[in-house]
Amino acid sequence: VVSTQSTGSFKLFSTLQINTFIEQCEAYSILGSNMSIMVWEWQNESNIFLPYTSEVSASLERARNNDIKQLDLGSVDPFLSTFTVDIPMMTQITNYNGKRRVVRRVNINPTHPFARGERWEWNFHLDHWFPYSTEVSAAIQLAVDTNIPSIRNVLPGYQIDVRNLIQTNVRTNFQRKIRKIPCTKYKVAVVRPTPNSFVSSTTQPATQSPQLPPMQHFNTAMQSVRQQSARQPVPQQSPRPALKLAPQQVAPPITSQPAAQPSSSSRPPANKHRPPRPQPSSSSNPITPSSSNSSNEPGLPAALQSIIQSSCTQYTIKPGSSDQCPVCFNDMTQPSDYTTSPQLIGVNFPALTLSCGHHIHAQCLHQLIMAAKQTSSFQCPECQKSYGQRTGTQPASGKMGVKVDNSISLAGYEQYGTIIVTYSFTSGVQDGVAYSASNFPRTAYFPDTDEGNDVVDLIKVAFKRRLIFTIGDSVTTGQKNCVVWNDIHHKTSMRRGDTYGYPDPGYLARVTAELKSKGVE
Repeated sequence: VVSTQSTGSFKLFSTLQINTFIEQCEAYSILGSNMSIMVWEWQNESNIFLPYTSEVSASLERARNNDIKQLDLGSVDPFLSTFTVDIPMMTQITNYNGKRRVVRRVNINPTHPFARGERWEWNFHLDHWFPYSTEVSAAIQLAVDTNIPSIRNVLPGYQIDVRNLIQTNVRTNFQRKIRKIPCTKYKVAVVRPTPNSFVSSTTQPATQSPQLPPMQHFNTAMQSVRQQSARQPVPQQSPRPALKLAPQQVAPPITSQPAAQPSSSSRPPANKHRPPRPQPSSSSNPITPSSSNSSNEPGLPAALQSIIQSSCTQYTIKPGSSDQCPVCFNDMTQPSDYTTSPQLIGVNFPALTLSCGHHIHAQCLHQLIMAAKQTSSFQCPECQKSYGQRTGTQPASGKMGVKVDNSISLAGYEQYGTIIVTYSFTSGVQDGVAYSASNFPRTAYFPDTDEGNDVVDLIKVAFKRRLIFTIGDSVTTGQKNCVVWNDIHHKTSMRRGDTYGYPDPGYLARVTAELKSKGVE
């Protein structure tokens, strides 16, 4: 089997690619003509469609089949209590200001990740993740299934590295993490013709999206996946001066000291994409400065308020601008979806411009900080720039040891020695909750290059700030309340080609970006 390329040459498909393609095509014969798996999606201000959960999609499909013209989404998901879907018009209505967004139905096949109970997401900010659209999820999964390392422009302007789980903006080179998590399966349901009462509606939204057949979605994904990017060449390392440490020389252990105001980890429910939303007010007027705090919510610590005050200015409306808040997605000239007072974060104006140049509502920033349980820092949700010093929930009993062994080398760094980092923890009690420390000590490996030493120096700082580990549930063992990694990836194997080993030319750059996202740079 061959595929014509743009150059006029041909390329053989692998057996795995052929079998996967056949399985995808055969999936369309599984369902009867009146049975489908429907995913409902809504369109944000960036013209990107985001899927509703399987429960909401199923409820919308049932309402459509039963000739119900409007569905209060809060009756299905309390998090969506401010929204109603007008089914004949295929629009989502924000209850308190009447704002409308386009809604569409997408017919997926039984091998789609949604139908298998899986969802691909990208990291928005800290513990907040957004799902990819139906088409992008299909393309990512197809790349994984056919062993293609990366795909480009499936999501316009981005390259997605499916092996290293990184999404890169091709214009700015800014990177975000991606992940696949379990979700409730989108189930097969009877699909009925459009009710007559819907067809007879005299007004239709001008931007309503056509309902594409599943094969068209699949072909689009397959065509995009074929346009894979070539792997970047291995960067050349410059020889280092004579080694300063003798083989097996051990540096003094590093301990993680508790911060003056320790924070606690907080993860929102898996299907929530924003901080908890308070019930909005009925006002739809443009934003105006607030002078009083009518909210019962607590204000931020004085030290953090001082950081915010020195890091932002009042947002100025520019003619013709279309700036958008990255948290509530409302235009910056419109009020936030949250009703707390700006004074909770120490300012008297409701719209801010951070020193990094990005804009955000004061109320949205407050909700973002409260959801992250941070008491001494915050991050811009757009560029991840850190303000203040972030601390984590790593147990204070931990120790970190660093040594260099010149007698061993890592794959891809054969001319260099190896930096060996060892972590040790003991079980204990933190914030009144007992936790366990399993599988310690743990060992990680870094090349003894200039870049490798720079990374280890940053990791030392992160460890002192209690950011390398946290207390949570183990993904591998299912054990609860134990010491686990905190999203700063380590290479724990010296075996060539191992998933957690070398060679991996982009690893040091990726872990540097991960440290930067936690305010360590």
